[in-house]
Amino acid sequence: MLGPAALSNLLPLHSPGLEVGDSAASSLNPEVLMRLAQGNPRPFFLIGSDAVSLQWLAYHRDTLRRLGAVGMLVQADTEADVRRVADVAQGLSITLGSGSDLAAALGIDRYPVLITADGIRQ
Repeated sequence: MLGPAALSNLLPLHSPGLEVGDSAASSLNPEVLMRLAQGNPRPFFLIGSDAVSLQWLAYHRDTLRRLGAVGMLVQADTEADVRRVADVAQGLSITLGSGSDLAAALGIDRYPVLITADGIRQ
């Protein structure tokens, strides 16, 4: 985990264009799916520090670990938020950063999501 000084430079962390919610209606267009299959074979997930994301992470943690998925924390306001996510992640690799550009490139606007070469799952 990042030290307090490094975290304070990153927080609050927000990703304009992304919000917590149901992505059931989301689907990746075929061109994006083809790029993912060619350029990013490792599954990845986007989460926030909100209650919905923490519950999703706890529920899917074993699957994410089995898939070798890496995560990006796209919303956190405080160091305590980051710690809560790390506690729930139990060793899963999660980086901090704005997911806005990535979400725009993939055509998604909701998190938490798991993105694989096959598409988006929530």
